[in-house]
Amino acid sequence: MRTQVSDLYECAREKYNLTLQGGQAGLNNSSSWVYLAEDIQNMSFLKGGELVITTGLFTQSGVRLYDFIYALVMRNCSGILINTGKYLHPDDITPEIVEFCNGNNFPIFTMPWEVHLVDIMQDYCSLLLHSSQREEQLDASFQNALYQTPVQENILRTLNQFGFASVSDYRVMTIQNLPDATRITSSLNGYGLRYHLFEHDNLHILIYNSSRNKLLMNEIIDMICFCDSIKLGVSDIIHSLTEIGMCYKRARFSLAAAVFWKRQFVNFDDLGLFQVLFCTSDPGLLQTIYKRQLGLLEQHDVSHDSDYLNTLRIFLLSDCNILETAFRMHTHRNTIVYRIRKIKELLNTELNDSAVKFDFLMAFYIKEYFSI
Repeated sequence: MRTQVSDLYECAREKYNLTLQGGQAGLNNSSSWVYLAEDIQNMSFLKGGELVITTGLFTQSGVRLYDFIYALVMRNCSGILINTGKYLHPDDITPEIVEFCNGNNFPIFTMPWEVHLVDIMQDYCSLLLHSSQREEQLDASFQNALYQTPVQENILRTLNQFGFASVSDYRVMTIQNLPDATRITSSLNGYGLRYHLFEHDNLHILIYNSSRNKLLMNEIIDMICFCDSIKLGVSDIIHSLTEIGMCYKRARFSLAAAVFWKRQFVNFDDLGLFQVLFCTSDPGLLQTIYKRQLGLLEQHDVSHDSDYLNTLRIFLLSDCNILETAFRMHTHRNTIVYRIRKIKELLNTELNDSAVKFDFLMAFYIKEYFSI
């Protein structure tokens, strides 16, 4: 839904005699604002997504056009529009610059000196403000939908007006620590994906229609996780927009799991037994099950500063193999043998029955679920 460079280009191409000189593949770049820049020292003010307009005044202080454009690309701007005729001319856009813009999907435009910058900037600001108002309306509609199950008809009608059909396939992704949203939106735009990305509760929420998606989910994940600090929770697919609230909760739970397990992303479809625990409507019962199975062992560890609870967990996850348990715990085999014997005595049970082992593993999963 965000304004793209192509929108700005088309609305001003004839009126202001704009010419595209290179970087055509970047016309899908999301444009957050228009910014007049004449000094390379002011690049720190850019937040990403700006379409930069310049007359090239910076060349009077010895700065090359190539270096100026390079700095804009490093700040993740959406493109550059050069007012040629006084400080810069079309011939100054060298093959080297065009090649650089093409390689970085960075559109470069020119317009004649006779164009008054205030006129084109006024038109662009008006278009971007109108787009921003529509974005805010869509943000509010989706935020309301996240907390309704099912979504109310008036909210659905608004979402339908923005191109989100009620009956279709959707997926939700919750993103933590996303430094620059335009980097994602520009990529998604190129694939014609029907999506909306917005900020909510200190996170970025991506909702997209997966029915006619040309991108694989793993490709979208790779697109989002472009730096190590980003954490991502991925929901399963729902088949109706009325269920988007539940989809959002599953994405939030997946994100919490990613943070807890120190992974970059977690997909709800891969959570296995945790999916069942997530759907349980009686958390008190889960707590009771855990205490019944492992409460005694937990209390013993607290009272005697022992490590029996963790030893049993690793032992079960190692398919009750003593050597594997010792290896994973970096502990001598005889120590593990002693601990397992004491655990059996404390719990008054053997660990050779599959039903018993399942009950203990279930209790450990419950403990981990509440930790998430």
